[in-house]
Amino acid sequence: ITPTKMAIRKKTLLLVLFGYLIGNIIPLLKVQTLIQTTDDSSARQTDCDCSRTRCTGKVDITESGIEKATDRQAIFNSKKRPRLLSQELSFRQPLFIGVVTARNLLSTRANAIYKTWGKLAPKLYFFSSPSLEKSHNLPIISLPGVDDTYPPQKKVFRMLEYMYTHHLNDYNWFMRCDDDVYIRIDKLMKFISELDPSIPLYIGSPGIGKPEDRERLQLLPHEVYCMGGPGVIFSRALLERIGPYIEECLQEVVVSYNEDVEVGRCISRILGVQCTWSYQAAKIFYTDYSKGEVFLSPEVYHHKDILNAISIHPFKQPNQMESIHQFYLEVKNTEYSRESIELQNELKTWQSITRKNRIFAES
Repeated sequence: ITPTKMAIRKKTLLLVLFGYLIGNIIPLLKVQTLIQTTDDSSARQTDCDCSRTRCTGKVDITESGIEKATDRQAIFNSKKRPRLLSQELSFRQPLFIGVVTARNLLSTRANAIYKTWGKLAPKLYFFSSPSLEKSHNLPIISLPGVDDTYPPQKKVFRMLEYMYTHHLNDYNWFMRCDDDVYIRIDKLMKFISELDPSIPLYIGSPGIGKPEDRERLQLLPHEVYCMGGPGVIFSRALLERIGPYIEECLQEVVVSYNEDVEVGRCISRILGVQCTWSYQAAKIFYTDYSKGEVFLSPEVYHHKDILNAISIHPFKQPNQMESIHQFYLEVKNTEYSRESIELQNELKTWQSITRKNRIFAES
């Protein structure tokens, strides 16, 4: 090997050795420096001011509010683990319905409700005056300090007060009904499921008073109340806000004897919330001014307002309530039959595609 080639090889070897040092030794030094820096930071954090970082045993709670759990077994301890998902997530029941009635109507109107649409409701109570008589096996709340005079102004305010005091955290929606209204529970549940109970909502058929009554009612031009007959829905948020002022409204705000007007006035003056104003609200909370005659005609099965109604009012006689219940059962049965036919047709289509009558063969 010539001296020139030997010098070139030495130079190449030195370059390779230098590259190895750059690529391996220096990163190790950086890692060591980073570890030292982290240790120093941890040491400083231990001695930090408690206003910035609070150390509580095995969980570090930082100023950002983020908890870093270091003991996972404590969190998933079987003794603390909730049995039901509803317990963990604090589920509320969907709906509480209060029916305003009187003692002399328990065996007639109230009983008719309980036998028909009432048994389909998630939770329903009848609110009446106190009495020593038997309750006719109905779920009854006796309100102290009220009587059965009509209109039931004080009774309705006390019923709302009861809902607020005893069930505010148990339900998302609260409904006030008369004892001569028919409620289509399936329609009602679908309706409220699409709404947000955390918003103060006051829902029902809108009223502004008859022209000849407006001077007596003393409503402001912008005020709209929900008519009590077809039923009124209150969101949990609204009941939570108006609850503390119910007594004040009853003592100071009330002007007329119309209880639905006065509930609306209370909500308007205290919260600035008005009843739903749309034309649709007046239709789905339906008032039957024919007093039941519309149901005597076969054309009722094609009456859009009747078919789309959530509630329909009034039915003063128990046999009317029972007939309406039968009518809506017939409507529901027709809907289910149509859905069943559609399901069977779709199933046959997929059976022809997969060429199997059953996916899982019987053993």
